[in-house]
Amino acid sequence: MSEPTSVVELARAALVERAEALQWAAARLPLASDLEAVHDTRVALRRLREAERGFEGCLHQPAGRRRRRLRALERALGPLRDAQVRLELLGEVLGPVAVSRDRSDDPRASVGFGREVVAGRGAELRPGLRGLEAEARRCLADAAAEEMAWRHREMVGGPNLARLRRMARVPSVVEPVPGVTPGRELAVVQLPRFFRQASRGQGDSAGLHLRRVRTRRLRYRLELFAPALAPEHQVVLQELRRLQRLLGQCHDLSVLVDWIDRAAKQQQRELRPALRRLVVRVELEHESAQEAAELELARLDASAWWRTAERACLG
Repeated sequence: MSEPTSVVELARAALVERAEALQWAAARLPLASDLEAVHDTRVALRRLREAERGFEGCLHQPAGRRRRRLRALERALGPLRDAQVRLELLGEVLGPVAVSRDRSDDPRASVGFGREVVAGRGAELRPGLRGLEAEARRCLADAAAEEMAWRHREMVGGPNLARLRRMARVPSVVEPVPGVTPGRELAVVQLPRFFRQASRGQGDSAGLHLRRVRTRRLRYRLELFAPALAPEHQVVLQELRRLQRLLGQCHDLSVLVDWIDRAAKQQQRELRPALRRLVVRVELEHESAQEAAELELARLDASAWWRTAERACLG
């Protein structure tokens, strides 16, 4: 086990590291070409907020108002990040946007109805998504890209960017005093509750989402106390990251299904059957992702992994 580190030393190191991460992410945010900046900014906000909550007793001033402001900024970035995720998932699940405009799967334009195959002027038939599905897929991508662009302009041109930069300052921490509590003692007080919460939840969609949030909070809290924990905590963090990815993929696909379903009502009538087919394809991916997440949770729960992981971290 690593040498005991005081709570104040842990707090100062964690707050400085997380504030600097937020400063760097916020500086990249105006660059539309930096697609990871929004994600990194939200993660930095969450990690800084979790650090201020975990080390609240070390701060000179009450951190409640500051944490609420960090949370508000995280929520302000949410719609922009959601649009980015939708655009990414569209490519992952449905493939790239077709280049040609091919309506060969439109019954009204098929040879069987006495008409020639209709394609875009000078376009070629290409493998992959075709016809109305290709057109519907392109409409979805255009809608996601358009939303992403205007939300990015709104974020960069509004007051939130300046607020982000102000909130990236390192909070004041009390000075070390003789006989200060070792960081491991605070970890022993805080971490068991987070392990218990992460191990609980129902198997429905709401329950999976709740466990995703609790798994993330447990991981962030473990990272706070990492220097004071047993070396085995690294293995626990790896498992939590893997579980969080599985639960995150399940959640994102569920959101994508709902978004395509809503978008279908706003598109041309002739594209709606194709959009419904695309919804079915995404639903199948979501079912597969949910099954993988449920199986992993069942494995961890059945083996009492959460309790074992807690003992491994705290010794």
